[in-house]
Amino acid sequence: MVMATLGEVVAVYRTRAALDPSQVAERAGISVAQYLALERGTAWPGIAVVEAVVDALEIPDSQRARLALASAPLDKYLQRMLHGYDIPALIVDSTWCTVEANSFARALLPDSALPGWNLMRWILLDRNAQRRLANWDDVAGGFARVLRDGSTAAPDNAELRHIRDDADQLQLVGAPSTDCLDGQVFVWRTDSGRYAISACLVTVPSGRPDLRQLTFVPRSTQSVPVFVSAQAPPTPWEGLLLADLLSCGLCGLLLTGGGQPTAFSCATGCLPELPADELEIRISEQVLPRAFPPQACRELGVAQEILAADGVEMDLNVPVSPKHALHQWQRSMTSTQRRGILTTTLKSVKVYPALISAASPEVDLAYTWRDPTCP
Repeated sequence: MVMATLGEVVAVYRTRAALDPSQVAERAGISVAQYLALERGTAWPGIAVVEAVVDALEIPDSQRARLALASAPLDKYLQRMLHGYDIPALIVDSTWCTVEANSFARALLPDSALPGWNLMRWILLDRNAQRRLANWDDVAGGFARVLRDGSTAAPDNAELRHIRDDADQLQLVGAPSTDCLDGQVFVWRTDSGRYAISACLVTVPSGRPDLRQLTFVPRSTQSVPVFVSAQAPPTPWEGLLLADLLSCGLCGLLLTGGGQPTAFSCATGCLPELPADELEIRISEQVLPRAFPPQACRELGVAQEILAADGVEMDLNVPVSPKHALHQWQRSMTSTQRRGILTTTLKSVKVYPALISAASPEVDLAYTWRDPTCP
C-alpha cells in the first residue's frame, strides 16, 4: 500500500509554517542538503536529522506517532507484498544492505540472501557485477550518484562513508552521471548466452522512509532466464480495498493506514479518523452504477449465456442490475474482484471535512472517474 511519505508530510508542515528549506535547516541545526534529502526522499539522512526537523516544525505528538520513522523490523504486510511479486524484488536499508529479498531476487543475486550483503558495494566494487552486467558502466554511474547523494545527506553513516572511500579510489563517485536509479536499465548476461533486460523500479515502502524497495521489471522481448520467466498464480488482493485511491482534499496527501487497519487517516491531521468499511460501502454505491449500467448488464448477460452454452463457467455470475451488483459486492465478491472494479472505474476520491450537522456525513467525497473509452 502506498501512503503519504515522510517527506510529503514534512513539506506540508513547512508550507503551513511559511518557511523555506533553508529556514527549516537552520532551525534544526542541519545542512540544507540534509533537509532536502528528507523532503524529496532522495536519501535517508538518519533518525537524528528526522527528529530535529520534526522538532523544528513543531509537529504535534499525536501526528509524530503515525510517522513510524525507522529501526522497526519489516512488518508482515510488507513481507507478503514483497514475496507476492513474481519478478525479482528486494528491500534494502539506508546503507544498501539487504533487509529481505524474494525468491526471484535470490535467484538473480544469490549472495543477496547472505547476512550483511550490500547491493551498493556489489555494484560498484565487486568484479562479479562487471561480469554479470553488460552495461555495468551505466549502472555504476547511477549507483555512484545515489551514493554521493546518500553520503552527503548522512555524513555520519560509516557504511556509506567506507563504500564511498573505496569507490573514490576507483574514481567512480566523481564520475559524471545524468541517470537516475529509478528506471535504470540493467542488461544481465546469462549462462545461456542471451541477455535479459530489466528496468529497476525504486520505491519507498509504506511507513518506512529509511528503506528502499528495488523491483526488477523484465523488458526483454526474447526468452529470459527462469528467474524472470517463472510465473506464479495471481496474488489475491489482501490490503485495504481503497488503498491508494483516497487523498485529503485539504493537503493533498494520500490517506494512510499502514498495513491493514480498520480506518483511514490524514498524516497531517486534517480529517477525522474514517472507518474503512463505511467508506467502502459509500464509495461502492457510486462506483457500481458506473461499472454496471443497465445496458452493460444486459450485454454481459447475453455473453454469459453464450459462454455457458459452450460449457464455460464463470467465477461470478454477472449482475443483472446495479442493485444486484451491490448485493454481490456485499455477499459474494472476493476482495480481488472488488478491487478490480474499483481500479478500472475510479481514478481517485478526494475527502473533505463536511459541515457538522445531524443530517450530513463527517466528510464529503469528490470523485474522479476513469474514461471508459481509454485503455
